[in-house]
Amino acid sequence: MDKTYSRRDFLRHSSTIGAGLALANIGNAVVQAEENSAMISAGGKTLKIGFVGIGARGSHLFQILLELNGLEIRALCDIREDRVQRAHRWVTEAGQPEPSGYTKGDTDFKRMCETEDLDLVITATPWQWHVPVCVAAMQAGKHAATEVPAAVTLDECWQLVETSEKYNRYCMMLENYCYFRKTMTILNMIRRGVFGELLHCEGRTQEDWVRENWHLFNSDGTMGWGGEHLAERNGNTYPTHGFGPLGIWANINRGDRLDHLVSLSSKACALRLHAQASFGKEHPLAKRTYNQGDANITLLRSTNGVSFTLYYGALSPQPWSPEHKVQGTLGTCIGDMFDYGAENTRWIQAKVYEKARETETRGRWSSYWDYGEKYDHPLWKALGSVANKYRARDWSGAYDYLMLYQLINALRRNEAPPMDVYDAATWSAISELSERSVANKSSLQDFPDFTKGKWKTNAPTDLSQVWNV
Repeated sequence: MDKTYSRRDFLRHSSTIGAGLALANIGNAVVQAEENSAMISAGGKTLKIGFVGIGARGSHLFQILLELNGLEIRALCDIREDRVQRAHRWVTEAGQPEPSGYTKGDTDFKRMCETEDLDLVITATPWQWHVPVCVAAMQAGKHAATEVPAAVTLDECWQLVETSEKYNRYCMMLENYCYFRKTMTILNMIRRGVFGELLHCEGRTQEDWVRENWHLFNSDGTMGWGGEHLAERNGNTYPTHGFGPLGIWANINRGDRLDHLVSLSSKACALRLHAQASFGKEHPLAKRTYNQGDANITLLRSTNGVSFTLYYGALSPQPWSPEHKVQGTLGTCIGDMFDYGAENTRWIQAKVYEKARETETRGRWSSYWDYGEKYDHPLWKALGSVANKYRARDWSGAYDYLMLYQLINALRRNEAPPMDVYDAATWSAISELSERSVANKSSLQDFPDFTKGKWKTNAPTDLSQVWNV
């Protein structure tokens, strides 16, 4: 029998959360024909949106929103008035009514949430503000959506869940890796039983934040907000790109749930070396102690016995690579999940091994492209041509379009968004649990059940909702 813990109980204790009820093969059932798997509906109200944090990432999302049907951006919030003024101009140039602006300090989003008549508040702020903005929105009766990760600590994860439940508001984390075309094709293959019963999944967040100067150090020699996190913490502090697709593939919180993890990190070198190269060896940032290991590996296991490996490395020199793996009783797919195109020669391309094909003369391993057309996901089949128009603006444009399309159109019709607050909390909780494990010689860390048992009956998602707009 499962034990159900409150937030405070879990933070006080580290007892094992029970095994729970297994749902046999729910993720491997053969689904209906693709033509019938999409939900089609018309109409819906005009969604009134408030937007918090209009920097580089926020501006990108903001401009996609302005091109979606059925919404108006009514309120803008940022600590920099020039950003609000710029976004204000974008809104009026798009033919929408003039939005209100909020620029009076770090917490002016609270005044926006309390004052404005809004349906949804979206935040693209630094990590530490994601939960405060979402909580303020839900307490004021608005739905919330946040950039990744949704939360930094376990306590924040519980705040999101408890506030969402108390005020009956949705809270979706904007994890765009779940919308990669290959990622969604593999989801379709899993749902159609190509890989058999799921056994193991792998995901990675491999980037080069130092060379990109990703909020690490400011040009005036002070620490950026991203650098503060990486200087003080040590674990998988950015887990959702790696785990998000795996969580959808494996029906986490929808027939299964994460049970426990262990984690270890390498030594920390990159941030100190970067500070020395940027400001000199005698600069305070060059002499500071940095905790975040340059590489982190986290192992997880679900109640139903599916294992997961996550790699996180964003500081030492290495190419960006969204490489993922799915392994089942009948087949395996491993490789780069980004959609480079069939003509592109990438250092690693996705490959598929399917037991049913192992006697073919071409060998057991096949290219992903042998499966891509047959198992192309319904969402991409319906909207791929539109989504790809956003690719030229930003590498993630196509995925962000599909993600925002599903969020906006679900809320317009009072339907649940494709990913919920339990996904946001569970995927984000990997951060603090991995930090605890690393700090205690890779000790085992139990996962809280944010769903309080609802994972046993929650239906799996296939992210296939398409609406006539």
